[in-house]
Amino acid sequence: MKLSALCKQKGLTTLHSFDEGVPISSVTSFNGKQWLHKTMLVMKITIVLLTIACLQVSASGYSQKASFSGKEVPLKKIFRAVEKQTGYVFFYDAELLRKISPVTLDLQNVSLNTLLDECIKNRPIDYLIENKTIVIVEKKYKAIPNNELQPSILLPVDSEKQGKVTDNNNQPLEGVSLILKGTNKGTTSDKNGNFKITIPDNAILVVSYVGHISREVKIGKETFLNISLESMPNEMEQIVVVGYGTQRKREVTGSISRISGNSIKDVPVQGFDQALSGRAAGVNVTIPNGILGNPPVIRVRGINSISLSSYPLIVVDGIPTWSGDVGGFAHNNALADINPSDIESFEILKDAAAAAIYGSRAAAGVVLITTKKGKSGKAKVNYESWAGISKPMNLIEMLNAEEYTQLKNEALANAGTPANGTSRGFYTMTDNTGKLVDTRWYDYLYRTGNSHNHNLNISGANESTQYFFSLGFTDQKGIIQTNDFTRRTGRFTLDHKVNSVITVGGSFNYAKSFNKGVISGTPTEARPEAVFAASGVTRLAMIMPSNVGVYKNDGSWNYNGLLGMGQGNNITPLSFLPNFVMALELNSQTSETDRIMSNVYASIKLMKGLEFKTVYGIDNLLVENKEYRNPWSGEGSRFLGASSAINGRFQRYNWQNLLNYDNTFNEDHHIGVLLGAEQQKSTRNSWGADRRIVADSLYTLYQGAYSTIFPFGNIVGENFLQSYFSRVNYDFKKKYFVSLNVRRDGYSAFAPGKKFGNFAGASAGWVLSQEDFFKALNISKVLTQLQFRGSYGKVGNNLGIGDFAFHNLYTNGLNGPNNTLFFSHAGNTNLTWETSKKLDIGFSFGLFNNRFSGDISYYKNTIDGLILNDPQSLSAGIPGNAILNNIGSMWNKGIEITLNAGIIRKGKFTWNSSINFTTQNNKITSLAANNTDILLATGTLAPLSIARVGESLGSFYAIRSGGVNPDNGMRIFYYRDGTAVQYNHAAANSSLRWTYLNGNPALRAPSQSSDGVVIGPALPKYFGGFDNTFKYNNFDLNVLIFFSGGNYMFNGTKSSIRTPTTANHDKEVLTRWQKAGDITNVPRLVFGDNISNGSRDFVISDDVEKADFVKVRNITLGYTLPESTASKIKLSRVRFYASIQNAFVFTKYTGYDPEISTNNNSSGTPSVDFHSPPMARSFSFGLNISF
Repeated sequence: MKLSALCKQKGLTTLHSFDEGVPISSVTSFNGKQWLHKTMLVMKITIVLLTIACLQVSASGYSQKASFSGKEVPLKKIFRAVEKQTGYVFFYDAELLRKISPVTLDLQNVSLNTLLDECIKNRPIDYLIENKTIVIVEKKYKAIPNNELQPSILLPVDSEKQGKVTDNNNQPLEGVSLILKGTNKGTTSDKNGNFKITIPDNAILVVSYVGHISREVKIGKETFLNISLESMPNEMEQIVVVGYGTQRKREVTGSISRISGNSIKDVPVQGFDQALSGRAAGVNVTIPNGILGNPPVIRVRGINSISLSSYPLIVVDGIPTWSGDVGGFAHNNALADINPSDIESFEILKDAAAAAIYGSRAAAGVVLITTKKGKSGKAKVNYESWAGISKPMNLIEMLNAEEYTQLKNEALANAGTPANGTSRGFYTMTDNTGKLVDTRWYDYLYRTGNSHNHNLNISGANESTQYFFSLGFTDQKGIIQTNDFTRRTGRFTLDHKVNSVITVGGSFNYAKSFNKGVISGTPTEARPEAVFAASGVTRLAMIMPSNVGVYKNDGSWNYNGLLGMGQGNNITPLSFLPNFVMALELNSQTSETDRIMSNVYASIKLMKGLEFKTVYGIDNLLVENKEYRNPWSGEGSRFLGASSAINGRFQRYNWQNLLNYDNTFNEDHHIGVLLGAEQQKSTRNSWGADRRIVADSLYTLYQGAYSTIFPFGNIVGENFLQSYFSRVNYDFKKKYFVSLNVRRDGYSAFAPGKKFGNFAGASAGWVLSQEDFFKALNISKVLTQLQFRGSYGKVGNNLGIGDFAFHNLYTNGLNGPNNTLFFSHAGNTNLTWETSKKLDIGFSFGLFNNRFSGDISYYKNTIDGLILNDPQSLSAGIPGNAILNNIGSMWNKGIEITLNAGIIRKGKFTWNSSINFTTQNNKITSLAANNTDILLATGTLAPLSIARVGESLGSFYAIRSGGVNPDNGMRIFYYRDGTAVQYNHAAANSSLRWTYLNGNPALRAPSQSSDGVVIGPALPKYFGGFDNTFKYNNFDLNVLIFFSGGNYMFNGTKSSIRTPTTANHDKEVLTRWQKAGDITNVPRLVFGDNISNGSRDFVISDDVEKADFVKVRNITLGYTLPESTASKIKLSRVRFYASIQNAFVFTKYTGYDPEISTNNNSSGTPSVDFHSPPMARSFSFGLNISF
């Protein structure tokens, strides 16, 4: 290894190198006799230190901050404290330091230069900083006059260049080394990142800075140079947020993924959670559809429950927050209330060592969100804005009017009831201008959405106070008519150091959002009688007949009766196909929120290394959900008009008291201890009503005389969490690390004796690359960092357990005018947490000074005590004949790989890349008594997902299909024993519809229960992301690719649109079987056949498809104005960019998109697509301004 020393005097810098390996005490004397007795290696060191001492130079420090307070403290202890805070390493002569008098300091959050200057003030020592090394030398020699120092080579005629060096966040870097390549001539940047240097044109400037990727910049004719340095990948000195604190990355022995807030702030999405996809190993974030307000699906290392939530715990600035969909009639993502532009970083805690500090809530992982704070320096003002449009992706092409009528009449003929022009048949029609009616219903549902977003923040800090203030506004119109979203946010954060002992601070965030939705097509509505809701507009836009118009020829709405569509020339009735365009215009579904998220804290330094901190946080969310259904068309028609309103209040109060001790003993032993207590109260209350039979449609919600009123959406919920926790971290020489986290949680939902549970996680780490024997190996010059870690522990899951789960519950009602109570829930006093035992083994590495780095982990999560319905005897007389019980188990295991690389660093061009890859396998190991299968349905569809011992949760369960018989066009099916049968819907006798392939009557019809088999897993076997950033001069290009595969998806959309009734079909039906010998997968069309292509009651394997895909999630191209240009308009930075979200998708799946999911974040029924709305492809243009 080599250490480099920069020696500077009056703008001239010389660069020297010497081999490391000799103790610094060997070079404490510089007299002429001693060096004659040293080796050539020691001579090199002596010459370097002699030159340093002669020049009497103190090299410029970097912008690293440090703090120290103490009276009459030996320098050695101060240097140890600085090493711990900054990661720098000191070299010094121990005998020299013993001669130096102690130092009294009281410095907080000052530059490293400032602290060191105070240490050497009026003392016979000096210092030198280079990379991560600080060398302390003795002042003995006089400076060499500047005119005696000469360049090492002759150079062409020079010209003065000015410039500025910034990091990838456009923050100035102080102390950056800028050296003319091949010479000893150079300079360093000042505290504002500015520099001046006199060098020739066409020269090459070598730019280097600790923790950043060095660059070689070719100098042209320009007089001002903007130089940006990228942070070094996998920088081990990076600070990461952990539960109730922070640690340096090299000290972390748990599995934590970190995502910078800057990587997502320019992505044109509604909420930050949608932008996390593909950015972290082990974290699978998918978007269920293109509806605004619909929360994404977030899974950390697989599904961790069957009946409870697999959603991770979300913690914002230390306070657990509400998450998920809080809407009623319109989707409303609670996390969308957090402005993405306010976020500094995300840390995802994945294993027990990292997550056990959150105990009973950590089974599905923990996402820690840290918001921005003010940074040292004068006030900074930033304005960010983007605007864009969005379009639906990959719409399935449907039959036009002529194709529709042709195929429908063909299906009637094949059914033995051909069109006769009087009582049945389908025909084209013309409008009042004589033009053929050919309605593309997509055009009335989908639109080109448009959005704009604006953020303004002001921040700054001095030695005692930090502040950050922001305002945000978002207005989005989605790809579906009436689907809109607006959000207004305001945030203020303040931290103030009262004195050297007391610090106080807090943050206040207000958000107001408005979601206007549509019935999204999911067949899981709370009201089973909601015909229109069960169908959904996305389904209707596909199946509506193309030969029928939206309006009649007189311009009025085309509808027929309460539930029918105007049939036009279609003599065959078109019932239960309401005119959804009419409903879209006349109905409304909205969800509006007002939210306050706030916390305050105070910390007191009780003594050296011991600090007490108390934090109080609130998260209060008010939700108003409203819906109106018109009396003429759609669902409201059966009620002669209806309206509903639900007002909800979600409140959470959290109080934490933390005692933290941190100290280093005998220089090599470091210990950190955290003791904490936490109390949390959460309440969920809502009240609502549903009103029907409107007297006058002029009134749509609160006014008007409705004939009947029902209570609707009433909820009373309250729970308490009381916790005690501790963490102990110990390391020896920063090489050996151990950590222990324990927590005891008490939760009110469980019965006395079961309320408390203990959770813990332990981990250890070894930095092999810090061992002396490793440093002596040749490989250490290439493999510059190597660290191993392992952890094991137990955490729990209480997310989704009812607030009164152990109680017997009763519900009231009316019997005429009399109040009644009925038994609604049987409690279980033995019910307790689901638990997850997590094992994690991994290592991280860095090559070529971390230019290439990576992390590889193996994990296994064993989940026990799954809460499931435990069947009870019918004679017990309890609701549903079952009680909740801890009766199941399963596991997830896999491998995570993260690789980072600075692939190209040549002149003004850089290419940095990061790829993450995760495998996941899930297996159920036990269920209820006798391990009985659990069949899981999606709404009113037949059960198509299964929980079975030995299989992956949610695996698809269907009847196997053998394709279409080319001899007769019938669909072939298989009994479970492999016997093939075929179905003929046109058979005159329904008992003869099922036959063997030889034409003989079959023994029976296949059934889902008797003949269903597991087709394949619904959970991905692998997923990952590939992130690339290219920079050339002032241009930057980022491309993020997300991929997933190894699983299947149920294409219920295909099954629905292939049924030959009045519904329209996709174009592939044109390839139907028509004559003997036709090879196709579309059977002979027979009107009314709801078997051959699958149906709600009959799931076939042909509708279960491979769901592998590769998606170009985001492409962003940006340009930053040269600072010289920006400064002319009084700005420090101006950046323009253009972005495409969901640019391309590559897949063999025949539906809209294999990423979408009808059941959103459901654990047991993933990867189901039943007319889910398509994804949106967005195009946006943005602007970032700083001044």
